[in-house]
Amino acid sequence: MDSEDLKILVIRFSSLGDLILMLPLLSRLRAIFPNSVIDLATKEEYSDLFEGNKNIDNLHTLNEGGFRQLFVLRKKIQQNKYDIILDAHNVIRSNFLYHTTRAKRKAQITKDHIKKLLLIKYKINLYKEAGTQVEKYLDLTNLFDASYGKGEENKFQLPREALDTADTIIKKADFGEKEIIAVAPGAKWDTKKWPEKKFRNLVSTLGRNNFNIVIVGGAEEKTLSNIIAETSQSPLINTTGELKIWETGAILKKCILLVTNDSALLHLSEYVGTPVAALFGPTVREFGYYPLLEESKAVEIDLDCRPCSRSGSNVCPIGTKECLKSISVDTVIKNIESILAEKIVIR
Repeated sequence: MDSEDLKILVIRFSSLGDLILMLPLLSRLRAIFPNSVIDLATKEEYSDLFEGNKNIDNLHTLNEGGFRQLFVLRKKIQQNKYDIILDAHNVIRSNFLYHTTRAKRKAQITKDHIKKLLLIKYKINLYKEAGTQVEKYLDLTNLFDASYGKGEENKFQLPREALDTADTIIKKADFGEKEIIAVAPGAKWDTKKWPEKKFRNLVSTLGRNNFNIVIVGGAEEKTLSNIIAETSQSPLINTTGELKIWETGAILKKCILLVTNDSALLHLSEYVGTPVAALFGPTVREFGYYPLLEESKAVEIDLDCRPCSRSGSNVCPIGTKECLKSISVDTVIKNIESILAEKIVIR
């Protein structure tokens, strides 16, 4: 099999955070197969994430519409006659494509459902070490032996348009020379959200200490972000629901850190090189989604009830949400000071 003219398909439909964490896999594949065709199958709603990414050649998108749309996508994929298929999702829909489409070589991401179940239900920890989701994606390249080439990995660069948009927003805010801290108060699941009141107190404290504040998030988090912004006594920018994904990434790149719940913006911020103080409640490090940058901090407390779910839920099993409610603003501030190498003391 000549590595110069292979056709490779990667499958991963969701979610945004996982797709961001999968970007290094695409970079690794391009380094191994610089002249091959590398395509990606994902959901239409995430197509903006891959716009301008030279590590992929074609994007096959799945619209909402059940299995009918999946059959349409399968037909399109079969026509391409891929040499290699990598299933980076391993769910019902990706399994359908993976097992019903021919390819000379295939690999599928492994999942640790049993280990997670034992840890969640019975607090039996069979994890010998806490790996990362990025490592699981990169393990898919173990399919290729030393006969394949390997060049320099090409990390996706922020689009020029996104950088220009961020420059315009920051310039308009007239922030001056003060450092910028980003705050992401939203999350997909309610049990992953640090209390709104504590985010408001944090923003006020940071403002009093002469930091500029930018609130970031998706359209579904706009109401929450608006409440925090409207009650702040310090000037700030609220970009929630106003920007494309890489425009938000460009804003985060201009910040010295991000305070965030366990959400996709945690991974976006680290991808552009900005460390995070990330609040964790229902999930734990063993599940693979904790911060990766050395400067970043996971803010959490040990409780007998943790973990209570694989990826969060809308209802706390014991009705208290104590895992996040018990994290004080002072604790978050101390973690921020640690990230800033104790050069700044926040009062």
